[in-house]
Amino acid sequence: MEMESSSNLGENRSYNVEDCKYTRRHKRKKKICMFILCAYMLFTITSTILNFTIFRPKRPTITLNSITLEDLAVSVDAARFKVNLNITMNGSVSIENHNRASFQYEDINPYIEYGGQEIGDVHIPAGKIGARTTTTMNFTLIIRANQISSNPNLFSDVVEKGMLQLTLYMKLKGKVKLNVLFKIKIKASSKCDLYLDIRNGTLANQSCHSKIKL
Repeated sequence: MEMESSSNLGENRSYNVEDCKYTRRHKRKKKICMFILCAYMLFTITSTILNFTIFRPKRPTITLNSITLEDLAVSVDAARFKVNLNITMNGSVSIENHNRASFQYEDINPYIEYGGQEIGDVHIPAGKIGARTTTTMNFTLIIRANQISSNPNLFSDVVEKGMLQLTLYMKLKGKVKLNVLFKIKIKASSKCDLYLDIRNGTLANQSCHSKIKL
């Protein structure tokens, strides 16, 4: 009887030791998980605060720096009330990134309208602008006779008024990558009214308006 009691006591001790080791391992894993969770929460909170204070996204701007009339060819068929008009314009566009992070933009396709009808466009390929940087791009826009001659107001605007009102549209889309977690999509657009003096062959006036959306 004494031997059996001693054997049972040894088994209980062995069981208690293993149980204690398991409990300690479990507590250690639980502490590690809690530490990782707390560290992640702290990182997320800190990143959020920084992103909306120091690194708060700012609006990039797209601006038409200049546009000049390179070539103007006009021929009038008074008998048929028809005008053939070929126009070539050179322009310069700048994109300014005010953010502390780089700005990656999609393709830009400035286009020009006359009387609500698109009559010419140009392609500017996608690119990337560094933090707090401005980049400038030049383009050439060509308007051919077949793109504009179908407008019924063209004859009176050219022959009688001697003034052609055109509208240039530019749309900018892209992303500002603040960090691994946060990316902000940004849209910006610019509309410019151009007044072409047919008699003098010059751009008489221009005015631009910008619109930005985060």
